[in-house]
Amino acid sequence: MFTGIVSAAVIEDIKKEEDGWILRVAAPLIAPKVQLGDSVAIDGACLSVFKVEGTVLSFYVSPESIDKTIIRYYTKGTKVNIELPMQPSGYLGGHYVLGHVDATATVKKIIEGEKAWFFTIHIPEPFTKYVVYKGSIAINGVSLTINQVVDQDIELCIIPITIEKTNMSLLNENDRVNIEFDILAKYTEQLLLKRENQHVR
Repeated sequence: MFTGIVSAAVIEDIKKEEDGWILRVAAPLIAPKVQLGDSVAIDGACLSVFKVEGTVLSFYVSPESIDKTIIRYYTKGTKVNIELPMQPSGYLGGHYVLGHVDATATVKKIIEGEKAWFFTIHIPEPFTKYVVYKGSIAINGVSLTINQVVDQDIELCIIPITIEKTNMSLLNENDRVNIEFDILAKYTEQLLLKRENQHVR
C-alpha cells in the first residue's frame, strides 16, 4: 500500500530479456531503508527488490508490467518517481495507492504558470466511471486531485513543490503516463453491481 507521496530516482541500467527486464534504479534517498523482497513503487508500478548494491536497487519486471505501463519507454537516465510502502506508524499524506497500474494515458495539454501547472490528461474511455471532480488519482505514482472532468479529459492542478520533487516537470504533450484510479471507486462499483444483481434475482 502506498500514499502517492514520492521522491525522485534515475534509471541506472536496463537489461532486456525475453522473459522480462532487469531494471536497475539509482535511489540514494531510499536505498538505505530497503531490504531484499521489499515492494517499491516506480512511477506508480509496484515492483519487488531482488538486489541492493549501495544506492542502486534492482527489480525484475514481468512482460505484463512492461506491456501495461510506461516502463516500456524507459531508457538509461530516465527520471522516475519512487516510493516505499506506507508504514503502519506513518500518516496518509496522499490517498491509498496500491501500485497496480490500471492503464496508460496521454498528456493532452500542459499550461505552465508561476503558482501552478495545469495538466490535461486523456484517459481511456472504460475508466471514465472512476473519475470525479475533486476525486483522487495517481499519475506516475503521484497522488493528485482532479480539478475538472470533461468527457475523457481530466484536468490536474500541480503545485510547485510537486513539480520540483517529481518527474511531472519532464512531461511533454503526447507523452504517456501510468495511471491508477482510486480503489474506493472500484470497490463502490463492485458493491453496487452485486446489489443490483441481487435485486434482479
